[in-house]
Amino acid sequence: MDWQEIVLAIERELNPHFQLDIWERGMYYYLLGHTRLRGIEYSTIPLSLISEDLKCSVWKAREVIRTLAEKGCIELDQTRKGHNVKVLLPNELSIPKKEGKAPVLDIEQIDFFKNREYLTQILVREQDSCFYCMKSINGETCELDHVISQLNGGGNSYRNIVAACHRCNTHKGGTIAEDYLRQLYRKNLLSESELEGRLSAIDALKNGELKPQI
Repeated sequence: MDWQEIVLAIERELNPHFQLDIWERGMYYYLLGHTRLRGIEYSTIPLSLISEDLKCSVWKAREVIRTLAEKGCIELDQTRKGHNVKVLLPNELSIPKKEGKAPVLDIEQIDFFKNREYLTQILVREQDSCFYCMKSINGETCELDHVISQLNGGGNSYRNIVAACHRCNTHKGGTIAEDYLRQLYRKNLLSESELEGRLSAIDALKNGELKPQI
């Protein structure tokens, strides 16, 4: 078997089609490693062993493995010795192939915080500068920051996610962004004109005027 191609098919076809969450993905790969990767079609694995290896409760392990079975990613038979499992590979499942043009992304629906997937686009929008103090940053030296903190109801849209240096990301915390900018001004880290520019940038951001290119 070409396992590189199989893993690519899992990521590109199986996971999106069955909408596996992080627990289900982890369980699928765990069971795969205990069966097909070892040249074994079926294997009986006690839930206690699964929960110990995955660092979760037995209840959680049972819930996830049953969900995988219900979605059709695995075949499952419960025995006295444990769960008898067969992991199904993408080519063994009826996953329809995507045809035609790729769907147009709705920028208003994109999560710009998750997995830093759109970090490059955010950095381009910020011109490789911290949104707050304007210090030069790059992908290795920046963090994605919520202008309105998550504790205060801020979401993950491009209207609320900016690139910030580590210092600003840490020091701002849950502080209102406008108040944090004024703190930087009082500490002489921003000039008066820079403060006004940053306050205007926050207004433009919230109004959806600073759309990153995707």
